[in-house]
Amino acid sequence: MITEVKMPKFGLSMEEGTIGTWLIEEGSVVNKGDEILEVETDKITNTVEAPESGVLRKKFFEEGDIANCGELICIIAEANEDISGFNLIDKTDNEKEVDILSLENATKKKDLNIDKKITPRAKKIAEEKGINYSNIEGTGIHGSITIDDLKNFMNNNPVEEVMEVNQNKVVEKEVRQEVTNISQANNIKVNIGENDLVTKMTPMQNVIAKKMHESLLTTAQTTIATELEITNLSKVYKGLKEKYKKVGVKLSYTALIIKAVAEALENHPKLRTQIVDENHFKVSSEINIGVAVDIPNGLVVPIIKNANLKDLKTICIELSDLSDRAKNNKLNSDEMSNGTITITNLGMFGITYFTPVLNTPESAILGIGSIIEKVLVKDGAFYAGSTMNMSLTHDHRVVDGAPGARFLQEVTQNLLDFRWM
Repeated sequence: MITEVKMPKFGLSMEEGTIGTWLIEEGSVVNKGDEILEVETDKITNTVEAPESGVLRKKFFEEGDIANCGELICIIAEANEDISGFNLIDKTDNEKEVDILSLENATKKKDLNIDKKITPRAKKIAEEKGINYSNIEGTGIHGSITIDDLKNFMNNNPVEEVMEVNQNKVVEKEVRQEVTNISQANNIKVNIGENDLVTKMTPMQNVIAKKMHESLLTTAQTTIATELEITNLSKVYKGLKEKYKKVGVKLSYTALIIKAVAEALENHPKLRTQIVDENHFKVSSEINIGVAVDIPNGLVVPIIKNANLKDLKTICIELSDLSDRAKNNKLNSDEMSNGTITITNLGMFGITYFTPVLNTPESAILGIGSIIEKVLVKDGAFYAGSTMNMSLTHDHRVVDGAPGARFLQEVTQNLLDFRWM
């Protein structure tokens, strides 16, 4: 029996995936459920399992190639089964759509871009900017032109060659600004020595780099901080941790903070607000809290949905599950979407204070520092106690300093109120 293995859709927002690593070679025997390749997206790396047993007869993509969801990536069949009818000579519907410009643009461009393969996102940018991409050499799958190819072309060619034609109006100023922006972003010269190792970014690393840069460029980020005495909290935490451990639940300070933040967000809609466009805000009706998780190739932010409606034990269970699956590349993209606020905890590394970068479009991110044992003073007397720093980065376009401070104050009060524990 011939089994077609197609690019899976790991989440509602996934449109394409990058072939990461082939785990099985052509001609090798595979059993149903065996992992045959890794697929990378901008958020996750997942494995594709063999849907049936047989021999991996044919791969249609190499490592690093991009395939659309639903596109045939390999064939599993019996060793002597005829698979000659399976090939990629016929273009997919997406490739046909990409190859043919709309009639209006084809007339304007005089067929300059006909028969050029280009990814959907790159095509959209090219059409918006009126770029003649007929002479651009693509570096993507099957020679398709990518966004990076467009950027390189715009950087290396005179403005006149990439002038935008929009509704028969030449908007040279906007294109000049676009070229300037791209040049400035990439105008860092790096000297590469003979023994230096140069590696290609993974899709996740590339997205993280671009998103962090975009976050700093497009928002008005301000960080405020507070030092919280947790001497009594730490005692309660230790006792509660042992209690939870007996029933197989792992308690962490991060889980406590998630609960405290979730309850505070109910009273602070400003912190749930996101900018939709230059004239509109959106206040999220849900309180979905993301938690930054360190993984080998970067970081991911799984979301605890409707955290304000869950008790501490449920939050602990979900946090452990999401963290474990994040580290094993088992999350789907829907589990990392629609966050309201993000929590990032670097306390385990001995970091006392830092300025986290917003996970846009969210308007706030809370950084947690390490617990420090120190000598404290109360009513003129010295005593040994513990403190922890919390730093809140917020988008000043949405959240002013005072509302941010009041929110941070309530988070602190919630942590010191042990009734909900």
